[in-house]
Amino acid sequence: MLAVSSLALLSAAVLIPASMTSAAETPASWAQPAVAVLLAPAAPSQAQMNVLRFRQIAAKTFAEPIRTLSADDDNADQDTPEETATLDAETLCMAKVVHHEAGNQSREGQLAVAQTILNRKDSGRFARTVCGVVHQRNQYFDTTRYHPNRGTAQWEAAVSVAYEAMSGKAQDVVPGALFFRAAYAAPTNFFKSRTRVASLGDHVFYR
Repeated sequence: MLAVSSLALLSAAVLIPASMTSAAETPASWAQPAVAVLLAPAAPSQAQMNVLRFRQIAAKTFAEPIRTLSADDDNADQDTPEETATLDAETLCMAKVVHHEAGNQSREGQLAVAQTILNRKDSGRFARTVCGVVHQRNQYFDTTRYHPNRGTAQWEAAVSVAYEAMSGKAQDVVPGALFFRAAYAAPTNFFKSRTRVASLGDHVFYR
């Protein structure tokens, strides 16, 4: 039997973290003191390099705070309790359309967008409620998935316009208009077949 001197064994000893000798890898174990083990005098294996790389990535990840979704996130699936508690469903639907479609327009331009919804509701050709009109397929958009910041002047203006439009006391700025398009885009055949009512800001309205 080949004899190996104790000096040769000690010369091959290296220091590694104690957690590498354990099957459980946890952040707490990485802080344990290093212990001496006997290894062959060879370069670290690929598996050992992968473990060390994982530790570097994990240590950085655990040090960063976890972000949670807030109720105001635009990607939320449902209306928040704050929204439904302060506005009735119909006003909320209209305000969101006004904000989304005409938030950067004049008050008259915003009112015109709101009135297209009411004109559709009263026409007998579309749904009989504001939300029904807004959520019809390929028309406006799903307001339950749209959550603008309600702490802005733009949102307050949209709510004010929605209230004014639904009161029935607002000036009829686009009489009978049911549709509108972006003014910068060339009219499609559909709009060419409609009667033009008015052009306000960035939108052109038709009945």
